[in-house]
Amino acid sequence: MKTVYVMALLAILFASISAAYSMWSETLQINNNIETGKVAVSFDSYTCRDEGPDPQMNSNFNNDEGKDVGACSIEVQEVDSDGNKVVLQVDVSNAYPGYLACIDFTVANTGTIPVKLYNYDLTGVNSTALNVTFTVPDVTQIHAGESSDTYTLCIGINQEADEDASYSFQLELTFAQWNEVSGP
Repeated sequence: MKTVYVMALLAILFASISAAYSMWSETLQINNNIETGKVAVSFDSYTCRDEGPDPQMNSNFNNDEGKDVGACSIEVQEVDSDGNKVVLQVDVSNAYPGYLACIDFTVANTGTIPVKLYNYDLTGVNSTALNVTFTVPDVTQIHAGESSDTYTLCIGINQEADEDASYSFQLELTFAQWNEVSGP
């Protein structure tokens, strides 16, 4: 009889173990692919407004004779790995006190999300010799695939500039995604 109990107990134990192993199960998974946007800008168009008679800084100077003496030129100095023009070199040559060179340029958003001008920095300006002004458009937000309104950089040669001298400075524009910059 003990054998029957042992056999019955073994049968119950075996049935319990078998039921646990034969339980069905299913696992659910969620696989996601997340792509982030890209902030990228490039100088789009740029021109120097010195064609024909030299422009003058203010009414203290005049070019009534229509002389074309000074010159302004722009060339790309650096291109990033995506082919964006990120540094422009501006050269003003044969300048004299009163001469004014203005550069108009636009910026293209070559990235995938809207950007705004975050900051700009003029460094190395000799304010004794140069009168540099930078005009920013009212709205600096640029949508992907679009270009900005016109930015203007004007360089006036002051009376205190040295004769036969060279002056250089840098303008750096920093753009960030639109929701991290306050203002227009």
